[in-house]
Amino acid sequence: MEVSGASAVNSTLPVNRPPAAEPVKPTPQVAPATPQDEVEISAAGRTLGELSQSSEIRQERLAQIKAAIDDGTYESQEKFEIAMSRLLDRIDRGDV
Repeated sequence: MEVSGASAVNSTLPVNRPPAAEPVKPTPQVAPATPQDEVEISAAGRTLGELSQSSEIRQERLAQIKAAIDDGTYESQEKFEIAMSRLLDRIDRGDV
């Protein structure tokens, strides 16, 4: 049996070169965006900040504390118990 034609094993077919590839263009390097931190302070926070900067209020509070120390009422059993409770809480949390 003889087979002939375009699909024959012994037949020759022309070989065409593939089209030339276009050169690859480099992509421009873009630096990654740097994240920006933002802080928003509430009106209450601004008010507290302004009050803490006020020397008048600070002087008033210092005068109250000095007067309490002078008359012996600054240190009380209640304040001692609060301080001890806070210290024991910190020890329990492992903060100390």
